[in-house]
Amino acid sequence: MSLEDRSGRIDHARAEHLWAQVAADLRGEIDAGRLAPGAKLPNELELASQYGVARLTVRRAIADLVDGGYLLVLRGRGTYVREKAPRGRG
Repeated sequence: MSLEDRSGRIDHARAEHLWAQVAADLRGEIDAGRLAPGAKLPNELELASQYGVARLTVRRAIADLVDGGYLLVLRGRGTYVREKAPRGRG
């Protein structure tokens, strides 16, 4: 998967944490189907560059999306969009 420059989607002046803005943007892409189940995300450094934020900001956003069941991190292989859980489960 390739993402264009997304730095315009992040508002550094907003009270909302930057990691939450990045997570919300990626969550929106997943919910809209633009990031399909099984899609591989760019690595943390690439995402940080695309969003114009620090790598740790991206790491926190990814952790939030993993906790929410949106992403799956496979060490040494990458970060992937998870299959959606059946309704009424997970």
